Amino acid sequence: MHCEHFESHRCRSCSQLDKTYNATLQNKHDVLTQLFPDTRILPFEPSREVAGSRIRAKLAVTGTLEHPQIGFFDDQQTIVAVDDCPLHHSLINEFAQRLPSIIRETRLMPYNMQTDRGELKFVVLTCSPTHHQLMVQFVLRSREAIDRVRSLWRRMTDAEKQSIAVMSVNMQPVRSSTITGTEEIPISEPTSLPIRFGDTELLFGPQSFLQTNFEIAAALYAAASRILQEHEAENVLDLYCGVGAFSLTACSHARSVFGIDISSNAIACADEAVQRNNRHNAHFLCRSLDQFTGVEIAAQNFDTIICNPPRRGLDTASVTLIQTVNPRHIVYSSCNPVTLQRDLQLLASNYQIDHLQPFDMFPFTHHFEVLALLLRKD
Repeated sequence: MHCEHFESHRCRSCSQLDKTYNATLQNKHDVLTQLFPDTRILPFEPSREVAGSRIRAKLAVTGTLEHPQIGFFDDQQTIVAVDDCPLHHSLINEFAQRLPSIIRETRLMPYNMQTDRGELKFVVLTCSPTHHQLMVQFVLRSREAIDRVRSLWRRMTDAEKQSIAVMSVNMQPVRSSTITGTEEIPISEPTSLPIRFGDTELLFGPQSFLQTNFEIAAALYAAASRILQEHEAENVLDLYCGVGAFSLTACSHARSVFGIDISSNAIACADEAVQRNNRHNAHFLCRSLDQFTGVEIAAQNFDTIICNPPRRGLDTASVTLIQTVNPRHIVYSSCNPVTLQRDLQLLASNYQIDHLQPFDMFPFTHHFEVLALLLRKD
């Protein structure tokens, strides 16, 4: 993949772009082999279309109203101006290149981290490649500019609103390494973006977790589905279920699936997707895992657990719940092989690893996704 930003040393986010693609896959495979030397590792699922593969971009904004700078933070917390990343879907790049004029038109003063002044901190763009639509989230420091964002939406033509299906404002009033805050203010009437994976239409809100590589996400869900069918999973518990991606794509053949997540926005998207897809074998609950009792969860007779935790891996409540349920199978999707290794060691007294399958979710970087299948030892 050609990238003038990398070649000019302006952006080094894709740190492996100076290597061949096969060499990057081999490096990642070597990392996995070192962490799991005695485990069967399936071949990497490669990203066949690297250019345009990313469907979410978190663009930082700084500079002035007349000359805003849009791009990514580097290791020194300086914004590298990039508004046409070749990894990004074309819809994201097209909107990113329109952003300076939108910023000037709506008088959204770019944020200055040193002085803690200005309004617009980030613009998070999510693309639905199957519906050819965008979701736009403006991350603001205060409520001062909300009405101007609403005015921007009202002035948009019907054709523009067809392309930008969802618009919202997120409030992040404090200096923080966390991009978004907890308060989300809808601007458009639609509040979720549809993305179709196979025959399933998932819905994503502005704060929903999203696998950023559409092609590899589809392959990941399909692989999980094959595992569940081969092992005849019937009653599935989906931990960290988010919008129900695994529940609704991989568990369609199960008798029942029960998803749990702490995000009310994600659970609302999952519930609506159940109705849209007529998948009434799936049920979702917004609840913290540490609020479940052993008796309550054991009574459900789950034979399989799917979990897709954040990069830090399973928390104590998750490990305790898994040990309480004691399912026949665990399907664990991880974006961090180091925490995956730690968590599998915590479960090693009762489970053995059947295999690992890596997915190149983040081409030309050190990061990748791994799907692990664990079988109960008895």
